[in-house]
Amino acid sequence: MSDAKKCVLAYSGGLDTSAIVVWLCEQGFEVHAILVDVGQDEDLQAACDKAIRYGATTAVIRDAKPAMFESLVPTVVGLSATYEGKYRLGTAIARPFIAMEQVKRAQELGGATLVHGATGKGNDQIRFEYAYGALAPQYPVLAPWRVWNFEGRIDLINYLHEKGYEEKFVVEKDYSLDENLWHISVEGGVLEQPNKIVDVPKVMTAVADRFAQGGPENPPQSVEITIENGIPKAVDGVVMSLQNIVALFNRNYRHADWAWDLIVENRMTGIKSRGIYINPAAKLLYVAMDALASSCLAKAAYDQYVHLGQQYGNLVYNGECFSDQSIMLEAAAKAIMGKLNGTIVVQLAPTPYAAQIVASDAIFQESAATFEASDYTHADAAGFINLGWRSAIGKPFVEANHENPVEAAVPASSDVCSEQQHVEGGLVSSAV
Repeated sequence: MSDAKKCVLAYSGGLDTSAIVVWLCEQGFEVHAILVDVGQDEDLQAACDKAIRYGATTAVIRDAKPAMFESLVPTVVGLSATYEGKYRLGTAIARPFIAMEQVKRAQELGGATLVHGATGKGNDQIRFEYAYGALAPQYPVLAPWRVWNFEGRIDLINYLHEKGYEEKFVVEKDYSLDENLWHISVEGGVLEQPNKIVDVPKVMTAVADRFAQGGPENPPQSVEITIENGIPKAVDGVVMSLQNIVALFNRNYRHADWAWDLIVENRMTGIKSRGIYINPAAKLLYVAMDALASSCLAKAAYDQYVHLGQQYGNLVYNGECFSDQSIMLEAAAKAIMGKLNGTIVVQLAPTPYAAQIVASDAIFQESAATFEASDYTHADAAGFINLGWRSAIGKPFVEANHENPVEAAVPASSDVCSEQQHVEGGLVSSAV
Protein backbone atom coordinates (compact mmCIF):
# COMPACT_ATOMS: atom_id res chain seq x y z
CA MET A 1 0.00 0.00 0.00
CA SER A 2 1.08 3.57 -0.61
CA ASP A 3 2.29 6.04 1.99
CA ALA A 4 -0.26 8.87 1.95
CA LYS A 5 2.45 11.38 2.95
CA LYS A 6 4.83 10.45 0.17
CA CYS A 7 4.08 11.80 -3.30
CA VAL A 8 5.51 11.80 -6.82
CA LEU A 9 4.99 15.10 -8.64
CA ALA A 10 5.20 15.52 -12.42
CA TYR A 11 7.49 18.54 -12.27
CA SER A 12 8.23 20.92 -15.16
CA GLY A 13 10.26 23.65 -13.49
CA GLY A 14 7.63 26.31 -14.22
CA LEU A 15 5.67 28.53 -11.87
CA ASP A 16 2.75 26.17 -11.27
CA THR A 17 4.68 23.04 -10.33
CA SER A 18 7.22 25.05 -8.32
CA ALA A 19 4.40 26.48 -6.24
CA ILE A 20 2.96 22.98 -5.94
CA VAL A 21 6.23 21.70 -4.41
CA VAL A 22 6.06 24.35 -1.69
CA TRP A 23 2.34 23.79 -1.11
CA LEU A 24 2.74 20.00 -0.87
CA CYS A 25 5.49 20.40 1.72
CA GLU A 26 3.12 22.60 3.72
CA GLN A 27 0.53 19.84 3.58
CA GLY A 28 3.03 17.47 5.14
CA PHE A 29 4.07 15.55 2.01
CA GLU A 30 7.52 14.21 1.28
CA VAL A 31 7.83 15.40 -2.32
CA HIS A 32 9.64 13.38 -4.97
CA ALA A 33 9.81 15.38 -8.21
CA ILE A 34 10.17 13.65 -11.55
CA LEU A 35 11.14 15.46 -14.76
CA VAL A 36 10.13 13.37 -17.74
CA ASP A 37 12.03 13.98 -20.96
CA VAL A 38 9.55 13.91 -23.85
CA GLY A 39 11.77 16.03 -26.10
CA GLN A 40 11.19 19.49 -24.65
CA ASP A 41 13.98 22.02 -25.17
CA GLU A 42 14.68 22.60 -21.47
CA ASP A 43 17.62 22.26 -19.09
CA LEU A 44 16.22 19.34 -17.12
CA GLN A 45 19.11 19.17 -14.67
CA ALA A 46 18.62 22.83 -13.79
CA ALA A 47 14.94 22.09 -13.22
CA CYS A 48 15.88 19.21 -10.90
CA ASP A 49 18.10 21.52 -8.88
CA LYS A 50 15.25 24.02 -8.69
CA ALA A 51 12.82 21.40 -7.37
CA ILE A 52 15.26 20.60 -4.56
CA ARG A 53 15.63 24.30 -3.73
CA TYR A 54 11.88 24.59 -3.42
CA GLY A 55 11.70 21.70 -0.99
CA ALA A 56 11.55 18.43 -2.90
CA THR A 57 13.27 15.50 -1.17
CA THR A 58 14.43 14.02 -4.48
CA ALA A 59 14.28 15.05 -8.13
CA VAL A 60 15.04 12.63 -10.97
CA ILE A 61 15.05 12.74 -14.76
CA ARG A 62 13.50 9.95 -16.84
CA ASP A 63 13.54 9.63 -20.63
CA ALA A 64 10.13 8.65 -22.04
CA LYS A 65 10.94 9.28 -25.71
CA PRO A 66 11.85 5.67 -26.54
CA ALA A 67 8.58 4.40 -25.09
CA MET A 68 6.57 7.08 -26.93
CA PHE A 69 8.19 6.31 -30.27
CA GLU A 70 8.04 2.55 -29.91
CA SER A 71 4.51 2.05 -28.61
CA LEU A 72 2.27 4.97 -29.63
CA VAL A 73 3.71 7.26 -32.28
CA PRO A 74 4.12 4.51 -34.94
CA THR A 75 0.36 3.87 -34.92
CA VAL A 76 -0.41 7.59 -34.84
CA VAL A 77 1.78 8.08 -37.92
CA GLY A 78 0.72 4.88 -39.65
CA LEU A 79 -2.96 5.87 -39.47
CA SER A 80 -2.37 9.63 -39.97
CA ALA A 81 -4.43 9.91 -36.79
CA THR A 82 -6.01 13.24 -35.91
CA TYR A 83 -8.58 14.66 -33.53
CA GLU A 84 -11.40 16.54 -35.26
CA GLY A 85 -9.55 16.12 -38.55
CA LYS A 86 -6.93 18.78 -37.81
CA TYR A 87 -5.17 18.33 -34.49
CA ARG A 88 -2.22 15.91 -34.77
CA LEU A 89 -2.26 14.97 -31.09
CA GLY A 90 0.93 16.67 -29.92
CA THR A 91 0.21 17.30 -26.25
CA ALA A 92 -1.99 14.21 -25.96
CA ILE A 93 0.84 11.90 -27.07
CA ALA A 94 3.17 12.85 -24.22
CA ARG A 95 0.93 12.93 -21.15
CA PRO A 96 0.35 9.16 -20.72
CA PHE A 97 4.11 8.55 -20.76
CA ILE A 98 4.77 11.21 -18.15
CA ALA A 99 2.14 9.48 -16.02
CA MET A 100 3.75 6.10 -16.69
CA GLU A 101 7.12 7.34 -15.44
CA GLN A 102 5.42 8.76 -12.33
CA VAL A 103 3.94 5.34 -11.60
CA LYS A 104 7.35 3.67 -12.03
CA ARG A 105 8.88 6.16 -9.60
CA ALA A 106 6.09 5.59 -7.09
CA GLN A 107 6.72 1.85 -7.29
CA GLU A 108 10.42 2.44 -6.62
CA LEU A 109 9.45 4.36 -3.49
CA GLY A 110 7.17 1.60 -2.26
CA GLY A 111 4.03 3.52 -3.15
CA ALA A 112 3.09 7.20 -3.21
CA THR A 113 0.36 9.71 -4.03
CA LEU A 114 0.49 10.76 -7.70
CA VAL A 115 0.36 14.53 -8.24
CA HIS A 116 0.03 16.56 -11.45
CA GLY A 117 -0.18 20.30 -12.13
CA ALA A 118 -2.99 20.29 -14.69
CA THR A 119 -5.87 22.70 -14.16
CA GLY A 120 -9.53 21.81 -13.89
CA LYS A 121 -10.32 23.41 -17.26
CA GLY A 122 -8.18 21.34 -19.60
CA ASN A 123 -7.73 17.88 -21.04
CA ASP A 124 -4.44 17.02 -19.34
CA GLN A 125 -5.98 16.26 -15.95
CA ILE A 126 -8.05 13.55 -17.66
CA ARG A 127 -5.07 12.11 -19.54
CA PHE A 128 -2.95 11.93 -16.41
CA GLU A 129 -5.64 10.37 -14.30
CA TYR A 130 -6.84 7.86 -16.90
CA ALA A 131 -3.25 6.64 -17.09
CA TYR A 132 -2.91 6.51 -13.30
CA GLY A 133 -6.13 4.53 -13.05
CA ALA A 134 -5.07 2.07 -15.73
CA LEU A 135 -1.52 1.52 -14.46
CA ALA A 136 -1.76 1.94 -10.67
CA PRO A 137 -5.33 2.27 -9.40
CA GLN A 138 -4.13 1.57 -5.85
CA TYR A 139 -2.28 4.89 -5.58
CA PRO A 140 -4.12 8.07 -4.44
CA VAL A 141 -4.25 11.03 -6.84
CA LEU A 142 -3.98 14.71 -5.97
CA ALA A 143 -4.63 17.63 -8.35
CA PRO A 144 -3.78 20.85 -6.42
CA TRP A 145 -5.54 23.16 -8.89
CA ARG A 146 -8.82 21.47 -7.96
CA VAL A 147 -8.43 21.86 -4.19
CA TRP A 148 -6.32 24.88 -3.28
CA ASN A 149 -7.53 28.49 -3.12
CA PHE A 150 -5.22 30.08 -5.67
CA GLU A 151 -6.87 31.51 -8.79
CA GLY A 152 -4.02 32.35 -11.16
CA ARG A 153 -0.39 33.28 -11.76
CA ILE A 154 -0.44 36.40 -9.60
CA ASP A 155 -1.69 34.39 -6.63
CA LEU A 156 1.08 31.83 -7.08
CA ILE A 157 3.80 34.47 -7.43
CA ASN A 158 2.60 36.26 -4.29
CA TYR A 159 2.48 32.95 -2.43
CA LEU A 160 6.07 32.08 -3.34
CA HIS A 161 7.30 35.56 -2.46
CA GLU A 162 5.58 35.31 0.92
CA LYS A 163 7.43 32.03 1.47
CA GLY A 164 10.76 33.72 0.81
CA TYR A 165 11.36 32.63 -2.79
CA GLU A 166 12.52 35.75 -4.62
CA GLU A 167 12.89 34.21 -8.06
CA LYS A 168 11.37 36.42 -10.73
CA PHE A 169 8.35 35.06 -12.55
CA VAL A 170 6.52 36.69 -15.44
CA VAL A 171 3.11 37.89 -14.24
CA GLU A 172 1.53 37.71 -17.69
CA LYS A 173 2.95 35.57 -20.46
CA ASP A 174 2.37 36.32 -24.13
CA TYR A 175 1.79 32.62 -24.78
CA SER A 176 1.48 29.35 -22.94
CA LEU A 177 3.74 26.73 -24.54
CA ASP A 178 3.81 22.97 -24.42
CA GLU A 179 6.63 21.21 -26.22
CA ASN A 180 7.71 17.69 -26.93
CA LEU A 181 9.63 16.01 -29.72
CA TRP A 182 6.43 15.71 -31.79
CA HIS A 183 5.19 19.32 -31.64
CA ILE A 184 4.95 22.72 -29.97
CA SER A 185 1.55 24.05 -28.96
CA VAL A 186 1.03 27.78 -28.47
CA GLU A 187 -2.00 29.08 -26.57
CA GLY A 188 -3.03 32.21 -24.70
CA GLY A 189 -2.79 35.90 -25.52
CA VAL A 190 -4.53 36.98 -28.69
CA LEU A 191 -5.19 33.34 -29.53
CA GLU A 192 -7.91 33.38 -26.87
CA GLN A 193 -9.73 36.10 -28.83
CA PRO A 194 -11.01 34.56 -32.06
CA ASN A 195 -12.46 37.90 -33.21
CA LYS A 196 -8.91 39.29 -33.50
CA ILE A 197 -6.46 38.57 -36.30
CA VAL A 198 -3.50 36.42 -35.27
CA ASP A 199 -0.07 37.54 -36.47
CA VAL A 200 1.19 34.00 -37.11
CA PRO A 201 4.69 35.04 -38.34
CA LYS A 202 5.16 36.95 -35.08
CA VAL A 203 4.18 33.90 -33.04
CA MET A 204 6.44 31.65 -35.09
CA THR A 205 9.39 34.01 -34.65
CA ALA A 206 8.83 33.98 -30.90
CA VAL A 207 8.62 30.22 -30.38
CA ALA A 208 9.77 28.14 -33.35
CA ASP A 209 13.43 28.16 -32.31
CA ARG A 210 12.51 26.01 -29.32
CA PHE A 211 12.96 22.93 -31.47
CA ALA A 212 16.56 21.73 -31.17
CA GLN A 213 19.00 23.98 -33.00
CA GLY A 214 21.33 22.98 -35.81
CA GLY A 215 19.08 22.66 -38.85
CA PRO A 216 20.34 23.89 -42.24
CA GLU A 217 19.61 27.49 -43.19
CA ASN A 218 18.22 26.34 -46.55
CA PRO A 219 16.83 22.82 -46.03
CA PRO A 220 15.97 20.62 -49.02
CA GLN A 221 12.64 21.37 -50.66
CA SER A 222 12.07 17.73 -51.50
CA VAL A 223 12.35 14.63 -49.30
CA GLU A 224 12.11 10.94 -50.09
CA ILE A 225 10.44 8.90 -47.34
CA THR A 226 10.64 5.10 -47.33
CA ILE A 227 7.84 3.32 -45.48
CA GLU A 228 7.72 -0.32 -44.37
CA ASN A 229 4.59 -1.84 -42.85
CA GLY A 230 3.16 1.61 -42.36
CA ILE A 231 6.18 2.98 -40.47
CA PRO A 232 8.72 5.47 -41.91
CA LYS A 233 12.13 3.80 -42.02
CA ALA A 234 14.41 6.02 -44.10
CA VAL A 235 14.82 9.57 -45.40
CA ASP A 236 16.56 10.10 -48.75
CA GLY A 237 17.85 6.54 -48.55
CA VAL A 238 19.35 6.90 -45.07
CA VAL A 239 17.88 4.40 -42.61
CA MET A 240 16.99 5.91 -39.22
CA SER A 241 14.57 5.45 -36.34
CA LEU A 242 11.16 7.10 -36.37
CA GLN A 243 12.26 9.20 -33.41
CA ASN A 244 15.23 10.53 -35.39
CA ILE A 245 13.10 11.11 -38.50
CA VAL A 246 10.70 13.26 -36.49
CA ALA A 247 13.57 15.16 -34.86
CA LEU A 248 15.19 15.76 -38.27
CA PHE A 249 12.05 17.12 -39.93
CA ASN A 250 11.12 19.33 -36.97
CA ARG A 251 14.63 20.73 -36.82
CA ASN A 252 14.89 21.39 -40.55
CA TYR A 253 11.44 22.82 -41.22
CA ARG A 254 10.35 24.54 -38.01
CA HIS A 255 10.40 27.95 -39.78
CA ALA A 256 8.61 26.82 -42.94
CA ASP A 257 5.52 28.75 -43.99
CA TRP A 258 3.47 25.55 -43.85
CA ALA A 259 4.80 24.21 -40.52
CA TRP A 260 1.82 25.22 -38.38
CA ASP A 261 -1.94 24.87 -37.96
CA LEU A 262 -4.29 27.40 -36.34
CA ILE A 263 -7.07 25.36 -34.75
CA VAL A 264 -10.20 25.90 -32.69
CA GLU A 265 -10.37 22.77 -30.58
CA ASN A 266 -13.15 21.20 -28.53
CA ARG A 267 -11.74 20.10 -25.19
CA MET A 268 -13.24 17.13 -23.37
CA THR A 269 -14.33 19.49 -20.59
CA GLY A 270 -16.62 21.32 -23.03
CA ILE A 271 -14.43 24.42 -23.28
CA LYS A 272 -13.26 25.58 -26.69
CA SER A 273 -9.67 26.66 -27.11
CA ARG A 274 -7.69 28.13 -29.98
CA GLY A 275 -4.02 27.44 -30.52
CA ILE A 276 -1.20 27.31 -33.02
CA TYR A 277 0.36 23.88 -33.36
CA ILE A 278 3.84 23.72 -34.87
CA ASN A 279 4.38 20.21 -36.24
CA PRO A 280 6.34 20.07 -39.52
CA ALA A 281 7.36 16.42 -39.09
CA ALA A 282 3.78 15.32 -38.54
CA LYS A 283 2.63 17.22 -41.62
CA LEU A 284 5.28 15.67 -43.87
CA LEU A 285 4.72 12.15 -42.59
CA TYR A 286 0.92 12.39 -42.84
CA VAL A 287 1.15 13.56 -46.45
CA ALA A 288 3.41 10.63 -47.33
CA MET A 289 1.35 8.08 -45.43
CA ASP A 290 -1.99 9.11 -46.87
CA ALA A 291 -0.57 9.08 -50.39
CA LEU A 292 0.70 5.54 -49.90
CA ALA A 293 -2.57 4.36 -48.35
CA SER A 294 -4.57 5.91 -51.20
CA SER A 295 -2.47 4.00 -53.72
CA CYS A 296 -2.25 0.61 -51.98
CA LEU A 297 -5.69 0.13 -50.42
CA ALA A 298 -8.94 -0.68 -52.19
CA LYS A 299 -11.74 1.81 -51.60
CA ALA A 300 -13.40 -0.15 -48.77
CA ALA A 301 -10.05 -0.75 -47.06
CA TYR A 302 -9.04 2.90 -47.48
CA ASP A 303 -12.35 4.03 -45.99
CA GLN A 304 -11.67 1.78 -43.00
CA TYR A 305 -8.11 3.15 -42.77
CA VAL A 306 -9.48 6.69 -42.54
CA HIS A 307 -12.05 5.62 -39.98
CA LEU A 308 -9.39 3.90 -37.87
CA GLY A 309 -7.32 7.07 -37.94
CA GLN A 310 -10.27 9.04 -36.60
CA GLN A 311 -11.01 6.45 -33.91
CA TYR A 312 -7.40 6.20 -32.81
CA GLY A 313 -7.04 9.98 -32.83
CA ASN A 314 -10.06 10.31 -30.55
CA LEU A 315 -8.68 7.59 -28.27
CA VAL A 316 -5.27 9.27 -27.90
CA TYR A 317 -6.84 12.71 -27.45
CA ASN A 318 -9.07 11.34 -24.69
CA GLY A 319 -6.15 9.76 -22.83
CA GLU A 320 -7.30 6.16 -23.36
CA CYS A 321 -3.88 4.86 -24.39
CA PHE A 322 -3.74 2.17 -21.71
CA SER A 323 -7.08 0.49 -22.37
CA ASP A 324 -8.71 -2.52 -23.99
CA GLN A 325 -9.93 -0.34 -26.86
CA SER A 326 -6.37 0.80 -27.58
CA ILE A 327 -5.24 -2.84 -27.90
CA MET A 328 -8.09 -3.59 -30.31
CA LEU A 329 -7.51 -0.54 -32.49
CA GLU A 330 -3.75 -1.10 -32.59
CA ALA A 331 -4.30 -4.70 -33.72
CA ALA A 332 -6.56 -3.50 -36.54
CA ALA A 333 -4.05 -0.79 -37.42
CA LYS A 334 -1.20 -3.29 -37.61
CA ALA A 335 -3.18 -5.43 -40.06
CA ILE A 336 -3.90 -2.56 -42.42
CA MET A 337 -0.48 -0.87 -42.01
CA GLY A 338 1.16 -4.12 -43.15
CA LYS A 339 -0.05 -3.32 -46.65
CA LEU A 340 1.63 0.08 -46.72
CA ASN A 341 5.09 -0.33 -48.24
CA GLY A 342 6.75 2.06 -50.64
CA THR A 343 8.69 5.26 -51.20
CA ILE A 344 7.10 8.70 -51.41
CA VAL A 345 8.76 11.86 -52.69
CA VAL A 346 7.25 14.86 -50.91
CA GLN A 347 7.71 18.28 -52.45
CA LEU A 348 7.57 21.08 -49.89
CA ALA A 349 6.76 24.18 -51.93
CA PRO A 350 4.39 25.88 -51.73
CA THR A 351 3.07 23.32 -49.24
CA PRO A 352 3.89 19.62 -48.78
CA TYR A 353 2.38 17.28 -51.37
CA ALA A 354 3.15 13.78 -52.61
CA ALA A 355 4.87 14.29 -55.95
CA GLN A 356 5.85 10.64 -56.55
CA ILE A 357 4.55 7.33 -55.21
CA VAL A 358 6.52 4.13 -55.79
CA ALA A 359 4.86 1.06 -54.27
CA SER A 360 5.07 -2.51 -55.52
CA ASP A 361 1.64 -3.30 -54.02
CA ALA A 362 -0.11 -0.24 -55.43
CA ILE A 363 -3.58 -0.89 -56.79
CA PHE A 364 -3.46 2.24 -58.94
CA GLN A 365 -3.03 1.00 -62.52
CA GLU A 366 -2.35 3.29 -65.44
CA SER A 367 -3.88 0.70 -67.79
CA ALA A 368 -7.24 1.15 -66.04
CA ALA A 369 -7.08 4.89 -65.32
CA THR A 370 -5.97 5.96 -68.81
CA PHE A 371 -8.21 8.00 -71.09
CA GLU A 372 -6.95 5.91 -74.00
CA ALA A 373 -7.90 2.37 -75.04
CA SER A 374 -7.64 -0.22 -72.25
CA ASP A 375 -9.01 -3.57 -71.16
CA TYR A 376 -11.84 -1.81 -69.29
CA THR A 377 -15.25 -2.47 -70.85
CA HIS A 378 -17.27 0.75 -70.69
CA ALA A 379 -20.54 -1.08 -71.31
CA ASP A 380 -20.18 -2.91 -67.98
CA ALA A 381 -20.83 0.36 -66.16
CA ALA A 382 -24.52 0.29 -67.14
CA GLY A 383 -25.18 -2.83 -65.05
CA PHE A 384 -23.15 -1.43 -62.17
CA ILE A 385 -25.21 1.77 -62.17
CA ASN A 386 -28.53 -0.10 -62.44
CA LEU A 387 -27.78 -2.39 -59.50
CA GLY A 388 -26.29 0.46 -57.49
CA TRP A 389 -29.38 2.59 -58.11
CA ARG A 390 -31.65 -0.16 -56.79
CA SER A 391 -29.55 -0.46 -53.64
CA ALA A 392 -29.12 3.27 -53.02
CA ILE A 393 -32.48 4.68 -54.14
CA GLY A 394 -34.83 1.82 -55.01
CA LYS A 395 -37.81 3.61 -56.48
CA PRO A 396 -38.53 6.80 -58.42
CA PHE A 397 -38.62 9.89 -56.23
CA VAL A 398 -41.98 10.98 -57.63
CA GLU A 399 -43.59 7.63 -56.71
CA ALA A 400 -42.78 8.21 -53.04
CA ASN A 401 -45.27 11.11 -52.83
CA HIS A 402 -42.54 13.74 -53.02
CA GLU A 403 -42.83 16.93 -55.00
CA ASN A 404 -41.14 16.54 -58.36
CA PRO A 405 -38.03 18.76 -58.06
CA VAL A 406 -37.68 18.99 -61.84
CA GLU A 407 -41.15 20.46 -62.32
CA ALA A 408 -40.70 22.74 -59.31
CA ALA A 409 -37.47 24.10 -60.78
CA VAL A 410 -38.77 24.90 -64.32
CA PRO A 411 -38.63 28.69 -64.72
CA ALA A 412 -41.42 30.80 -66.16
CA SER A 413 -41.17 31.32 -69.89
CA SER A 414 -40.25 34.99 -69.40
CA ASP A 415 -37.15 33.87 -67.45
CA VAL A 416 -35.76 31.78 -70.31
CA CYS A 417 -33.00 33.50 -72.25
CA SER A 418 -33.48 33.76 -75.97
CA GLU A 419 -30.83 32.47 -78.32
CA GLN A 420 -29.83 36.06 -79.09
CA GLN A 421 -29.37 36.83 -75.38
CA HIS A 422 -27.05 33.86 -74.75
CA VAL A 423 -23.42 34.84 -74.19
CA GLU A 424 -20.79 32.22 -75.08
CA GLY A 425 -18.51 31.27 -72.19
CA GLY A 426 -14.75 31.33 -72.39
CA LEU A 427 -14.14 27.68 -71.48
CA VAL A 428 -13.97 24.83 -73.95
CA SER A 429 -16.39 22.01 -73.18
CA SER A 430 -14.79 18.79 -72.00
CA ALA A 431 -16.93 17.02 -74.60
CA VAL A 432 -15.11 18.73 -77.49
